[in-house]
Amino acid sequence: MKKIILFLAVISLFYKLSAQVNPKQLDSIALKADRFIGVDSFGAIYFTEGNIFYKKWNQQQWQFGDFILGELTDVYVLNPLKIVLFYQPSNTVVLVDKYLNEIDRINFNTITEFKNVTQVSPANENRIWVFDSNTQQLEIFDTTSEKTIVKTQPISTLPHSQHSNFNYCWLLTSDKLLLFNIYGSLLTQIENENFLNLKIINNDLILQKEDGLYFLSNKAQKKEKINLPEIPIKQFYVTNEILYIYDQRKIYSFALTPQKN
Repeated sequence: MKKIILFLAVISLFYKLSAQVNPKQLDSIALKADRFIGVDSFGAIYFTEGNIFYKKWNQQQWQFGDFILGELTDVYVLNPLKIVLFYQPSNTVVLVDKYLNEIDRINFNTITEFKNVTQVSPANENRIWVFDSNTQQLEIFDTTSEKTIVKTQPISTLPHSQHSNFNYCWLLTSDKLLLFNIYGSLLTQIENENFLNLKIINNDLILQKEDGLYFLSNKAQKKEKINLPEIPIKQFYVTNEILYIYDQRKIYSFALTPQKN
């Protein structure tokens, strides 16, 4: 009996150790910013300071700001050639190019299909994902025609975070993590285990909790702790399987190769 218990204990310990992702630290870069946004595939760093959005690359720096729009709520650099800026106080989205020149501006107060937008993120082509709190629906909105292309069914709980790539969109609500495709279909529902934030890596997720970051395989629905040094996580970002963590002084980068399932 004691041998069986010992065997089970060894198996349990092995599982706990193997259920971790062990990234390799690559570098650290000093940064003074109110908020770290991310790093693109060319190595450009994006951040905000004093409600101004900045891009820093190869000793050059660009900026965009419009105080008339209110607080800059969210920024998405999924496509560095068409960056999405969302100003919730003015219900407005601004699209900027790689030099942070304005390409387009959508004021949801003045378009034909009025929307009270609380969440925005990029979609494919000239489209963005928007969450309309009036209808409580996630939509794919065409920025050229200013028309809604797809709507989901109403969602009972308002999301407090939204993240997407070109084909999928995740909504984080107080009790659920919901995954939708570009056709508006709900694909997955996961219990919110006190998740604070998330980022997409391929079609999987990096989830933030009070005790650190976790890798979640969308296919296997398996959550694994990411084994990191003791770094306060103010913001984090993932691109090209590199994890960036900002602690309000430096950006730390880690080679992140999630376990395949």
